[in-house]
Amino acid sequence: MRRPAAFLIPAAVALICLPFATSCRPKPRVPGWVQAAPADSLAAFSGEAGWVLTHKDVQSLISRDPMVERALDLFLQKARINPRNETGRVTFHVIGMPQKGEDNLQKGLEHVLIQLNQFKDPTALVSALAESFPQEGSLRLQGRDWPLHVILDIETQGTKAHIRAASDEQGQVWIGSLEALNRMATRGSLAALPDAALAAEWISARAPFQGYLQPETLLGGLRQNLESTFIKDLPQGVNALFWSITPATEKDQPIRFELALAGTPEGINQVTPWLQRLVAAANAVQATPGSTPELLQEKRRVGLRCTLTPDQLKLVMEKLGQPGFSFRLPTGGPKA
Repeated sequence: MRRPAAFLIPAAVALICLPFATSCRPKPRVPGWVQAAPADSLAAFSGEAGWVLTHKDVQSLISRDPMVERALDLFLQKARINPRNETGRVTFHVIGMPQKGEDNLQKGLEHVLIQLNQFKDPTALVSALAESFPQEGSLRLQGRDWPLHVILDIETQGTKAHIRAASDEQGQVWIGSLEALNRMATRGSLAALPDAALAAEWISARAPFQGYLQPETLLGGLRQNLESTFIKDLPQGVNALFWSITPATEKDQPIRFELALAGTPEGINQVTPWLQRLVAAANAVQATPGSTPELLQEKRRVGLRCTLTPDQLKLVMEKLGQPGFSFRLPTGGPKA
């Protein structure tokens, strides 16, 4: 959680300015994981379970936090989940601003919440949770009390962490510290935040890989960690950034990339030069013929849709402060 083909936006982009109508707007069509995501999620990485749980680069990222790794591994083992046969999603949320001295976003499960949803058999998932882990206490979600299940208790460097899991009426499972779970239960959902909903609506809900950043809050508390990224140069007033990636199923085919930002009219009006810099950096890596990118803009949101080579995508993700590993989906199913 850390942290477009030959074109430059000024020369090749197709700009579509759409009127922003606040009246008669239908309910935003946001990805499933966003609908239930906690409102104070500062950053999130969401991927298809079969890929996330088997990809060596993702596993390496997770292993940087032993508590996160142990809690997830223990749940998967006891719940008898075979990642290669799964159709659901696994999402990692960073919640709560790290305190002074905590210089990365993965400082223990007190700041990480794991969300498992859209699994092919949610009833079996919840049953496995109840059968494999003892109940201790409850958590109030969506107006109901749901049992909390003990995943593990761990003490490291004098700090105790009580890792628990809970499910909800949609059959989602949440894993995190008691602090993280209680924060989630007492806050609204990410989709209820107007800017987050606007941005999330402009990425593909079915894209295998998706993510989110809350730029203003991250910049306020972690500016030093973001100095090598383009996030630090975002204009003020950009409150939500979502991205999605749809890998090609055939070798040497381009990867579809979507980026959506939402915020104040003033912030969105100033964001085009920032997008130009991002695209120019990607173009400098490898200039190859590709489809003309789309830039869609409204009063409070802007979206970029394009195709990228793997090298271009890696650079773009790094500039966004996101995982820069290989996003490939071989036709034989997820592989590391």
